[in-house]
Amino acid sequence: MPAQMLTAVPTATISNNTKTIGRNFVFMGLEVVITLVVTLLTTIFIARLIGPTRLGYFNLILWLTTITCSIGSLGIPLSTFKYLGEFLGGGKKELARAVFFYNLRIQTAISCTVAALGMVAVFAVVSPEYRLCSTFLVLSMVPNMVAYVPSQANTAAESSANNTRGALARAIVYVVAVALSLFYGWNLVGIAAGLLLACVTELAVKIVPVLRSMEYVPRIPVPPEIRKRMFAFSGLSTGLMLLQIVVWDRSDIIFLKLLQPDIRQVAFFSVCFSVVGKLTLPAQALADALSATQMAEYGRNKANLFKMTSQAFVYVMMGTLPVLVGLACIGGPLVRVLYGSQYLPAIPVFIVIALLSIPKAALTPGSTLLYSAEDLGFILKWGCIAGFANIALDIILIPHFNATGAAFANGIAQTFAAGTICWRVLKRYPVRVDYMVLLRLCAATLAMAIVVLCIMATPLSAVLKLIIAIPTGALTFLVMGRALTMLRKDDRHRLQMLSTFVPMPARGSYNRLVDFLVPATPLEEASR
Repeated sequence: MPAQMLTAVPTATISNNTKTIGRNFVFMGLEVVITLVVTLLTTIFIARLIGPTRLGYFNLILWLTTITCSIGSLGIPLSTFKYLGEFLGGGKKELARAVFFYNLRIQTAISCTVAALGMVAVFAVVSPEYRLCSTFLVLSMVPNMVAYVPSQANTAAESSANNTRGALARAIVYVVAVALSLFYGWNLVGIAAGLLLACVTELAVKIVPVLRSMEYVPRIPVPPEIRKRMFAFSGLSTGLMLLQIVVWDRSDIIFLKLLQPDIRQVAFFSVCFSVVGKLTLPAQALADALSATQMAEYGRNKANLFKMTSQAFVYVMMGTLPVLVGLACIGGPLVRVLYGSQYLPAIPVFIVIALLSIPKAALTPGSTLLYSAEDLGFILKWGCIAGFANIALDIILIPHFNATGAAFANGIAQTFAAGTICWRVLKRYPVRVDYMVLLRLCAATLAMAIVVLCIMATPLSAVLKLIIAIPTGALTFLVMGRALTMLRKDDRHRLQMLSTFVPMPARGSYNRLVDFLVPATPLEEASR
């Protein structure tokens, strides 16, 4: 263990930023709830009414356009997040404004170019049956890609409320479009057109607050030295985006399409991947709220960045480990209830994806540290190895195990990539993780899993199993968390500070939950 890891972490690190993090978490949480509800509801209805065969083709086209958006971004959004966070944290608003408009111009040009090439591909390659819906999906890339820049600008400014409003507006438009499409029989064409309109709406809502906030900031060009740093950062980010496509973003769909003839396997894999990802969004919102402050701390105080990363990792793990293990335990009944009998072959896929998503879910604090420190060369090198491993495992496993093989290939590659990044953070930077808390977390999660699996083994219907298992599992985890002293005095202080963001009708229940998880000391009891 490196010597710097033995250095104690001051407990007030996150407390100094608790209110900012709490405010961002509330708005990111609202955005997550909106995305979660809308995505699950629309996905379930679309999957049930359209069926796995047609949904497989549609998801393939949608995935290709989404990935094209990521490639076409060329690291510009990450560059916006990194440098706006650094300059705003350092009080250099004029530099932040210059970076924003510089990146916005580049992103707009790139998005239009990519969409034009996509339109050529639609009329040259896509089957006539799916050509019109593909056209709408390709056109949606323009507002979708451009929206990345104001979205990251809002996050860098720790103003997540603006992104939440954009997500809400997009959700409303998309839900209405899907409902009308299914009601009037417009099917995939109507859904794709609705997605285009939703992306345009989201862009408008997100960019207006950014433009207003910079209206009176002095206008200066981006200095050559900053432009050079941004160019190098964006170049490395581009390589990392390509790796993200291979390792993190379901590139296995391509190999599923190429290596086995059953198009339903694409639907099984993509649906499970999407559902697991959406159900872990609440924990990801916490990670994103912490990462926004981490980026700002790089410009304010680098020492606090390292200390915050240590604590952020533990908190994110607390939010992800029980959720993903719990999802794996209830995977069978959940898939039956949500998607019906035609998706039963997807049950093992869902379980594998849930369990092997744990490393990815807990990765954000460490990767944010490496991005803020511009230590991207290491991620790129080891990410390439993980990407090649993913492809090799796809080729080996998919012909024999179909979508389940793709899930194993993707999850193993994710685990390897996450492990290398954690190793880098712990070895090179003064980041110390409280392993005793992690052990208590694992013990509480194991107890929850045992209880839930016992309920799954009963002869009850799938619906009853879910109704009983979910609250019982949550209660078991909370009770074990208290019994094992998973949270401590400093955690109680942070949780109490966050009570100001809880609506007044629920604040009493929230405070009682905090008292249960972390009982007050005798001195605190006496002062009440």
